[in-house]
Amino acid sequence: MPGEDDEENEMSGIIVVSKKEMDEKDELIASLKTKAEKMKSDFARYKERTQDEEEAIRRKTSGELARQLLSVADTLERAIYSYGEGDGDGGGCEVMDRMVEGTRSSMEMTYNQLLDVSGITPIAPSAGERFDDELHTAIETTQDPLLPDKTIVSLVRKGYMLNDELIRPAEVIISIGGGEPVEEKKKTEEAKPGTMMSRFIRRFWKKSFEQEFREIEEREQKFEERARELVRNEETLRNSVKELDLREEEFKKREEEWRKRKEEAEPMVLELQQRKEALESEIGESKKQLSIIHESFDELSAKKDKIVVESIALGRYNEELSGEQEKLSNEINEMEGRKEALSYELAAMDERRAWNIEEQSKIEERIAERDEELSMVERELQNAREVVNAESEEIRGLAQRKEALISEIEEAKRTLATAHENLNELEVRKDKIVTESIALKRYNEELSEERERLLKELERGGRELEDEKEEQKKKSPFTVSTVFW
Repeated sequence: MPGEDDEENEMSGIIVVSKKEMDEKDELIASLKTKAEKMKSDFARYKERTQDEEEAIRRKTSGELARQLLSVADTLERAIYSYGEGDGDGGGCEVMDRMVEGTRSSMEMTYNQLLDVSGITPIAPSAGERFDDELHTAIETTQDPLLPDKTIVSLVRKGYMLNDELIRPAEVIISIGGGEPVEEKKKTEEAKPGTMMSRFIRRFWKKSFEQEFREIEEREQKFEERARELVRNEETLRNSVKELDLREEEFKKREEEWRKRKEEAEPMVLELQQRKEALESEIGESKKQLSIIHESFDELSAKKDKIVVESIALGRYNEELSGEQEKLSNEINEMEGRKEALSYELAAMDERRAWNIEEQSKIEERIAERDEELSMVERELQNAREVVNAESEEIRGLAQRKEALISEIEEAKRTLATAHENLNELEVRKDKIVTESIALKRYNEELSEERERLLKELERGGRELEDEKEEQKKKSPFTVSTVFW
């Protein structure tokens, strides 16, 4: 009956938590546990993804830089090739040969140093090698029956590789078998001696030597201009290398900062897991205490039912006594022989009344004990709320750190947004728990007031019963009672 349940709650003064609320709390704990595991797995995936992204960015930047340096390498290679061709045009001038050789060697050294620093491997197939589709690109074909099909005849432009990845294939000319053979032609020239001819030849050679000397001077000027350009290119190359070094240092610093932040975040996650386990253990203890409280409440409800039955029986007994009083006026002469039995029954009733008073005092003592237990439970709830508030402050600190990480990495925004939503849900549920605790506290106060009111009513009823008994004794010296046990 709902009325009896309310009376039981009022008499006991104990917080009653329904099974539905306990199930909701268990579901909340399970959902928090799954969310914590999900956040842990998301953080592990986030670490792996950031490492992969850092590696991809490193490869991309190195590849882009290498592609930008290919134009510089091609320029150096063309300059070395042009100086190599110019060695035969020196006309025996040792100064020019030495200058050209020194410039060419310095350019070769710069070229090799550029490739070594950037980690680029050149692809330079020689004539007679087999054509490879993965490393070579055929820009022209020629027929040569002396060579097998798809054989490299000459190299047009070198290819390059970076970290075993192809940046640019080598451009070559390949042969196609099955062509006509090449016929060699022999040309013989006969020189006829003569005086006029020799003079003409000398004049011709003199003019040609003068013209060649002029051409050599012009080439020397061009070589000087090229040397200046190479010096400029070398300076720009060194500046680019310095910029690359600075970028690598900045990248390393950022990588160290990321590692430090990861190391700082990992112990916080472990602390959260430990606190979650501690909360689960505390909730298990609270469940045990609640089960004990339920058992004691059942015992008190059984005793209360017994007292209610006795009070109902006493009420009926009083009604029977009132009916018997009307009959006593007519049956006084018949009841004289039963005086002794009635006196004995009155003594038994007094004993029962004294026993009822003792039981009532015991019940009051038990109610006081339950009040103390209730106050202890309220203190434990207060401590739990303080722990939850402290943990919420720590969670807010973690949320601020996560917001700082969001500003640096765009992809982490989603995971942090979900974490913020979960924190908002936790705060809402925490507020709900606080409101429920306040409502329970008010409900306990109302129960205590109702208990005091019932105790006062019981005292009034006991006094009224005593007054009625005294009036009955005053009205008639003999009383009749019926056994209701």
